[in-house]
Amino acid sequence: MSDVTPRSRSLFQVSVAVAVIGVLAAALLNALHYVQEKAERTVMEATVRNMGKGLEIELQTRVIRGRPGSSRELVGANPIQWLESPPEGYVGSCGRERAPGEWCFDAASKEVVYRPRLAASLEFRTAGRRELRWRVGSADETAGGQGANPVATGAIGLVSTTSFVWH
Repeated sequence: MSDVTPRSRSLFQVSVAVAVIGVLAAALLNALHYVQEKAERTVMEATVRNMGKGLEIELQTRVIRGRPGSSRELVGANPIQWLESPPEGYVGSCGRERAPGEWCFDAASKEVVYRPRLAASLEFRTAGRRELRWRVGSADETAGGQGANPVATGAIGLVSTTSFVWH
Protein backbone atom coordinates (compact mmCIF):
# COMPACT_ATOMS: atom_id res chain seq x y z
CA MET A 1 0.00 0.00 0.00
CA SER A 2 0.99 3.57 -0.66
CA ASP A 3 1.79 6.10 2.08
CA VAL A 4 0.27 8.87 -0.05
CA THR A 5 -3.07 9.97 1.28
CA PRO A 6 -5.58 12.08 -0.60
CA ARG A 7 -4.76 14.97 1.76
CA SER A 8 -0.98 14.84 1.06
CA ARG A 9 -1.67 14.59 -2.68
CA SER A 10 -3.91 17.65 -2.41
CA LEU A 11 -1.23 19.65 -0.53
CA PHE A 12 1.32 18.72 -3.19
CA GLN A 13 -1.01 19.88 -5.97
CA VAL A 14 -1.65 23.17 -4.20
CA SER A 15 2.11 23.67 -3.69
CA VAL A 16 2.79 23.05 -7.38
CA ALA A 17 -0.01 25.42 -8.40
CA VAL A 18 1.31 28.15 -6.08
CA ALA A 19 4.85 27.71 -7.46
CA VAL A 20 3.62 27.92 -11.08
CA ILE A 21 1.55 31.01 -10.30
CA GLY A 22 4.56 32.60 -8.56
CA VAL A 23 6.82 32.00 -11.58
CA LEU A 24 4.19 33.39 -13.95
CA ALA A 25 3.64 36.45 -11.72
CA ALA A 26 7.39 37.14 -11.61
CA ALA A 27 7.63 36.90 -15.41
CA LEU A 28 4.61 39.18 -15.80
CA LEU A 29 6.03 41.78 -13.40
CA ASN A 30 9.36 41.73 -15.24
CA ALA A 31 7.59 42.28 -18.57
CA LEU A 32 5.49 45.07 -17.04
CA HIS A 33 8.62 46.83 -15.73
CA TYR A 34 10.23 46.60 -19.18
CA VAL A 35 7.15 48.09 -20.87
CA GLN A 36 6.94 50.90 -18.29
CA GLU A 37 10.60 51.77 -18.82
CA LYS A 38 10.16 51.71 -22.60
CA ALA A 39 7.12 54.02 -22.30
CA GLU A 40 9.04 56.46 -20.09
CA ARG A 41 11.91 56.50 -22.59
CA THR A 42 9.50 57.14 -25.48
CA VAL A 43 7.82 60.05 -23.67
CA MET A 44 11.20 61.54 -22.72
CA GLU A 45 12.49 61.28 -26.30
CA ALA A 46 9.27 62.81 -27.67
CA THR A 47 9.61 65.72 -25.22
CA VAL A 48 13.20 66.36 -26.31
CA ARG A 49 12.20 66.12 -29.97
CA ASN A 50 9.35 68.61 -29.36
CA MET A 51 11.73 71.04 -27.64
CA GLY A 52 14.00 70.81 -30.70
CA LYS A 53 11.06 71.45 -33.04
CA GLY A 54 9.99 74.40 -30.89
CA LEU A 55 13.50 75.81 -31.24
CA GLU A 56 13.31 75.38 -35.02
CA ILE A 57 9.98 77.23 -35.12
CA GLU A 58 11.36 80.05 -32.98
CA LEU A 59 14.42 80.37 -35.24
CA GLN A 60 12.30 80.40 -38.41
CA THR A 61 9.94 82.96 -36.88
CA ARG A 62 12.89 85.25 -36.24
CA VAL A 63 14.06 84.83 -39.87
CA ILE A 64 10.58 85.61 -41.20
CA ARG A 65 10.42 88.74 -39.03
CA GLY A 66 13.78 89.85 -40.44
CA ARG A 67 15.78 89.23 -37.29
CA PRO A 68 17.98 86.21 -38.10
CA GLY A 69 20.90 87.67 -36.14
CA SER A 70 18.87 87.60 -32.93
CA SER A 71 18.94 83.80 -32.92
CA ARG A 72 22.18 83.86 -30.87
CA GLU A 73 20.08 85.24 -27.99
CA LEU A 74 18.45 81.82 -27.75
CA VAL A 75 21.67 80.10 -26.64
CA GLY A 76 21.15 79.02 -23.05
CA ALA A 77 17.39 79.66 -23.13
CA ASN A 78 14.93 77.28 -21.50
CA PRO A 79 13.53 75.15 -24.37
CA ILE A 80 10.48 74.20 -22.29
CA GLN A 81 9.11 77.66 -23.13
CA TRP A 82 8.58 76.59 -26.74
CA LEU A 83 6.29 73.70 -25.82
CA GLU A 84 2.53 74.20 -25.82
CA SER A 85 2.49 72.86 -22.27
CA PRO A 86 5.35 71.74 -20.03
CA PRO A 87 5.99 68.01 -19.72
CA GLU A 88 4.49 66.05 -16.86
CA GLY A 89 6.74 66.43 -13.84
CA TYR A 90 8.11 69.86 -14.82
CA VAL A 91 8.87 71.87 -11.66
CA GLY A 92 10.42 75.02 -13.13
CA SER A 93 13.81 75.89 -11.66
CA CYS A 94 15.90 73.02 -10.37
CA GLY A 95 16.20 72.63 -6.61
CA ARG A 96 18.91 70.74 -4.80
CA GLU A 97 17.33 67.29 -5.02
CA ARG A 98 15.53 66.10 -8.11
CA ALA A 99 12.87 63.45 -7.73
CA PRO A 100 12.63 60.60 -10.24
CA GLY A 101 10.45 61.58 -13.20
CA GLU A 102 11.10 65.29 -12.65
CA TRP A 103 11.98 67.85 -15.35
CA CYS A 104 13.52 71.19 -14.40
CA PHE A 105 15.64 74.01 -15.80
CA ASP A 106 19.05 74.55 -14.21
CA ALA A 107 19.66 78.29 -14.66
CA ALA A 108 23.30 78.01 -13.52
CA SER A 109 24.28 75.60 -16.30
CA LYS A 110 21.43 76.71 -18.62
CA GLU A 111 20.35 73.09 -19.10
CA VAL A 112 17.05 71.23 -19.05
CA VAL A 113 17.39 68.32 -16.64
CA TYR A 114 15.43 65.06 -16.52
CA ARG A 115 15.85 62.38 -13.87
CA PRO A 116 14.43 59.05 -15.11
CA ARG A 117 12.14 57.01 -12.88
CA LEU A 118 13.16 53.69 -14.40
CA ALA A 119 16.70 53.38 -15.68
CA ALA A 120 17.57 49.68 -15.76
CA SER A 121 18.31 49.89 -19.51
CA LEU A 122 20.01 53.29 -19.28
CA GLU A 123 23.78 53.48 -19.07
CA PHE A 124 25.39 56.74 -18.00
CA ARG A 125 28.87 57.03 -19.45
CA THR A 126 29.93 59.62 -16.91
CA ALA A 127 30.47 58.39 -13.37
CA GLY A 128 28.11 59.78 -10.79
CA ARG A 129 25.51 61.11 -13.26
CA ARG A 130 21.94 59.93 -12.67
CA GLU A 131 20.14 62.52 -14.78
CA LEU A 132 19.90 63.55 -18.43
CA ARG A 133 20.68 67.09 -19.58
CA TRP A 134 20.20 69.16 -22.75
CA ARG A 135 20.92 72.77 -23.63
CA VAL A 136 20.32 75.20 -26.44
CA GLY A 137 23.80 75.78 -27.75
CA SER A 138 26.08 75.88 -30.71
CA ALA A 139 25.11 73.26 -33.30
CA ASP A 140 28.72 72.08 -33.52
CA GLU A 141 28.73 71.10 -29.82
CA THR A 142 29.09 67.37 -29.36
CA ALA A 143 25.89 65.58 -28.42
CA GLY A 144 26.51 63.39 -25.41
CA GLY A 145 25.26 59.98 -26.37
CA GLN A 146 22.45 57.64 -27.34
CA GLY A 147 22.95 58.54 -30.97
CA ALA A 148 20.65 61.52 -30.49
CA ASN A 149 21.84 63.98 -33.09
CA PRO A 150 21.60 67.62 -32.15
CA VAL A 151 18.58 69.31 -33.67
CA ALA A 152 20.36 72.04 -35.59
CA THR A 153 18.86 74.92 -37.50
CA GLY A 154 21.20 77.70 -38.45
CA ALA A 155 23.93 78.25 -35.91
CA ILE A 156 22.28 76.77 -32.82
CA GLY A 157 20.51 73.59 -31.80
CA LEU A 158 19.33 71.46 -28.90
CA VAL A 159 22.22 69.26 -27.76
CA SER A 160 22.62 66.59 -25.12
CA THR A 161 25.28 67.39 -22.54
CA THR A 162 25.04 63.99 -20.85
CA SER A 163 26.80 60.97 -22.22
CA PHE A 164 24.35 58.05 -22.07
CA VAL A 165 23.00 55.13 -24.05
CA TRP A 166 19.80 53.08 -23.84
CA HIS A 167 20.17 49.29 -24.15
